[in-house]
Parts: sequence; structure tokens; C-alpha cells
Amino acid sequence: MDILAMINLCIRTVSAAVLSPGANFIYVVFIIIIFTQYKKVVRLQEYIYNKPKTPTSNLVLTSILSGLVAGIVISIPMTLMGITFSQDMGIQYLILISLILMFIEPRFICFSYSGGILSIAGLLFNIKGIDVTGIMILVGMLHLLEAVLIYIDGYRGAVPVFLQREDGKVVGGFTMQRFWPIPIALVMFVGFSSAKSGASISTPDWWPVIKPFMDPSNIKNALFQAFPVSAILGYSEFTSSCLPREKCRKSAIRLMIFSVMLLSIAISSSYVYALKYVAALFAPFAHEYLIEHERKSERNKGSIFSAPPLGIRVLDTIPGGPAEMMGIKSGDTILSINNRTIVTEEGMNCFFNDFVTFIWVDVKGIDGRIRTLEYKDYKNGIDGLGILTVPKSTDGLVTIREQKSFVKRIYDRLKNKPDV
Repeated sequence: MDILAMINLCIRTVSAAVLSPGANFIYVVFIIIIFTQYKKVVRLQEYIYNKPKTPTSNLVLTSILSGLVAGIVISIPMTLMGITFSQDMGIQYLILISLILMFIEPRFICFSYSGGILSIAGLLFNIKGIDVTGIMILVGMLHLLEAVLIYIDGYRGAVPVFLQREDGKVVGGFTMQRFWPIPIALVMFVGFSSAKSGASISTPDWWPVIKPFMDPSNIKNALFQAFPVSAILGYSEFTSSCLPREKCRKSAIRLMIFSVMLLSIAISSSYVYALKYVAALFAPFAHEYLIEHERKSERNKGSIFSAPPLGIRVLDTIPGGPAEMMGIKSGDTILSINNRTIVTEEGMNCFFNDFVTFIWVDVKGIDGRIRTLEYKDYKNGIDGLGILTVPKSTDGLVTIREQKSFVKRIYDRLKNKPDV
């Protein structure tokens, strides 16, 4: 097996999805979509901080770079392990169903739902050209990739907001929105030939692991080709029970478990036909359970961004401000400044009415540890810490409303439907 040649093939194919005219059309469209979404995020940052915390260019470029690396990293093991797909696996239907579902519920654009619907329809009505195993493996691999990206990059660009729960309670927290364009190489069955034309790469006898629909005796004469394919992955979450980075890690681990389970079932369905039904049902229902469990868990946990009885809780720091430069972090509580106890935000503002050039601040962290931080500016003076605080009162506070899940909205409609 020429491993280096196969790795080189993957890299060239992924590069084609990004750089090759024609092949990169969808990839460019995804980048434009991502750019418009990040413009909204930055506008929200400007409203909150009075200036962008993370520039649009930074968000877009890091998304492109992360997605490119992730696409190469996932394409290489898929190719080496022999995870192949049928050319008529039904990707075009998958995308169409996802777009239709998006108008019902935006998050239903996820391939778990469209893949499940398409696979069940293909199995029940015996629709030709629907490769259930291939679709479910693709869904599983994309979610595994998404889990890794969320773990290492999902927190970037998080924006502090105040959320009004369904019960009317207002909590401080962070909203996270991250998107990645993913160029990947999919090895697909393209036909048979007794004498292969052009350059070929030798593969072991067991390759491919996932075999297309064909007589096993013909597999040695099968021709496979690597095709450039582009996908888009997204992550949207709100957290008030922990910091954004920690929330991303927890979400990523759960999604990774889901992905591994789906992949195990999907790969096994290549050998046990009944497991195709299991995979097709598992993808949408397990994914929906994962989201509902995440929401319920977040709702039941206490917010670390609630107003404390003593001191001022920091929601976030203004970029380049004294607090950020001192090392004050989200979730910290300001206890005192220059030995003056701070009870309210008004009291803190009064302290800075005088010309102050040197301050030391007693801060209590989320872990309960108290530390003293210092900052000085003898030339210009210090007119404030540069922090966003959790107010003691929520009267007049600008908030966003918590969105009910699709299932909850349907349930409420049925529950409130008048009797005929």
C-alpha cells in the first residue's frame, strides 16, 4: 500500500476543493455565508463593548484555517482506512432536504435530520441511489469533525448577553456562534475496468473497508476516485453555568460520543443490513436528545454570572481596558479597590471620579480564591476598570429571549389547542 501516495492524493483533492475553479464554487459560497454571519456577531460586539472585540477578518480567517486543517486531518484516515462511498449515494437529496428543514427550524439544517429522513425513506420505499451506509458514515464523520473543532475553537468570538428564560428569570452569560467551511476528499466508486487507465495507487486486499453495492468478486476490478466536496459546520450555544471554553469542551465530548456511536453502527451496517435502520433512526433522535439534554442541563444549573450579595460580578472585560490588562476574568467578583469596599457599580464609578493613577483590586475568582491585582497609569490616569458587570437589578436591562425547542413549541400548540 502506497501510504504516502494516498496522503498526497488527499491533500491535492482537498486543495482542489479550495483552489480549483469550478470545484471551489460551493466552498466560496460557504465563506460568503460565514462572512455575513460573523458581521452580525461583530455588530453585536460593537453594541456591547462599543468596539469590536474580535474583528470579522480574524473570525473568518481562523474559521477557514481551522476548517482546512480539519478537512485534511479527517480525509487522510478516511482514505487510508478505505471508507468509500457510492457516486450516487444521494448527497444532492441530502442537501435539498436540509435546506427545506432549515425553514422549519434553523438548526434542522444539520445532516443528522436530513440524513435520517433520507435514509428511512430509502429503506422503506427501496429508493435506488440512496446509500444509507455511506450517508450515515458521512454524517458521523462530519459530527466527529465538528466535535474536535468545537473543542479547540468553538469559544472564539463569544459575546456576553443577558438571557430571559421561559420562566421570566434573567441570567447573564455568553452566546457563541462559530462556523467552519470544510473541504474534504471523498473516495467514491466510479465503475469497473480490467485495465486501469492513468496513474493508480496500490491498496491492500482488505481495502476498502466500506464496500459499495456490488458483487464482492468484482471489487478487485472496481475503480475509485477521490472527489473534492465542501461542507459547512456550525456551533451555536448559550452558557451561563460555566465559562465559554469549558462549555465548548463539555459539548464537544458529548458530541464526540454521539459521533463514535453513530459511526460504529453505520460501519457495521455495511455487513449487517438491519443496522441500516438502526443508524437511520439513531442519527436524528439521538442528536435531538443530545440538544434537549444540553438545554435542560444548562437550565437546571445555577448561573455563575448572577449578582453576588457583596461586591460586583464581572461578566466580561472591555478589550484593552485596565481590567483585561490586570488579569481580571469573566466570573470574577470585585470586592474592593484600594481597600475601599465596593458594593455597587455606582460606588465603583464614584471612586474613579477622582484622578487615580494607581489601583490595587481585591478579586474573588470562580474557584473562591481571592487575589490582589495592580494597575498603574501615571501619565493619563485611570477613569475606570473597563468591565461589563452583572447588575443587581434587571429593570430596564436589554435582554434576549430564550427560544423554545421545536418539540416544545409543537407540544404547547397541541396542549393549548381549543377543543372542538
